[in-house]
Amino acid sequence: MSTVTESAQTRSPDQLDQLISTLRAGRGGDPAIAERLAAAVTRRRRPLQIQVAGRALSGRTTVLRALALLSAEETTPVDQPELPDPVLDGDLVIYVLAGAPQAADHRLLATLPAGRSVVVLNKADAVGARWGEAVAAAERYAQELGLPIIPVVASLAARTRAGAVDATDLTDLRALAASPDAPSVLAAELFIGSGADQDTRRRLIANWDLYGVDSALSALRADPDLSAAALIQILHSASGIDPLHRLVHRRYEQVEAVRGGELLDELVRLAASSLARDGGRGRELIEHYLAGDEALWAGLCAGLACPAVAHLAAGYRSPSPADADEALARATRWRAVVSSDMPPPARRAALRVHNGYVRAWERMSSAGL
Repeated sequence: MSTVTESAQTRSPDQLDQLISTLRAGRGGDPAIAERLAAAVTRRRRPLQIQVAGRALSGRTTVLRALALLSAEETTPVDQPELPDPVLDGDLVIYVLAGAPQAADHRLLATLPAGRSVVVLNKADAVGARWGEAVAAAERYAQELGLPIIPVVASLAARTRAGAVDATDLTDLRALAASPDAPSVLAAELFIGSGADQDTRRRLIANWDLYGVDSALSALRADPDLSAAALIQILHSASGIDPLHRLVHRRYEQVEAVRGGELLDELVRLAASSLARDGGRGRELIEHYLAGDEALWAGLCAGLACPAVAHLAAGYRSPSPADADEALARATRWRAVVSSDMPPPARRAALRVHNGYVRAWERMSSAGL
């Protein structure tokens, strides 16, 4: 049996185009409403604008490379003398810190809705002597800013994305890890030191940065037989990029869902403004679409992404329920949320979630057939 998700995804992807076509020229159409709907759909289908912002030398370019955001745009630096601060009007803003947030960071981050911003503490390897100190610093800054902050070492993440530990590097790292006279990793100059293998150590620093070399040596001391593939995975994990990837992906989905809800809001307004005259069926056609699986699923996702109620779905592994029983349990729970005392926008979001799960239950239990 199909879920609402599957039903919406397997249906024809151009239902809205068909609705616009019918409203434009079909029997009982409404050309004026069709043009307004076409403009709304065009706005909805516009690719998300992602901005990567931060102060000069915070590592914006490296973070962008580490995340492989091909369509993202790097803004001008924040708080540059004689230059205005960048306008952070993207659909999703990734803000990069390289230390404690300054006044300019506070000023700009205060203008961003939490649901469309991601804050990165880059160069986390320079914050204290251990990763735990970088995590603690990120938590302090997060409390200060009221936003979650992810510590990363973007330079290492970009290297693990772009390449692999080749045979020469792996051999040299193993030799250094096994050496009883281990070089210091407190600073690049100390690691390079003096001696016949200076060029080797310099090459390793150039390829993997000091933090990457330190992480590789620690891993090889624990397991000297690590393969190149296993070592690159360890370095990738040590960069901290995976939690950042997950947060960016979650924010991206939330922003997309909110945009879907905005389109539904526009459809409701268009239906209300469509006049039933001269045989016009604009309202009927739009309301028929709004009652369908595609619109109900979009409404469910938009409701779950609403900041006022998103915390109520924190335990959901997926917006889509696993079976009919879970769909009914979720629908019942969200009905109780709708009945509670909350502002109108939150109640509208909760109602959309409830209606979406009711339709999921109908489809999964065959009750709606």
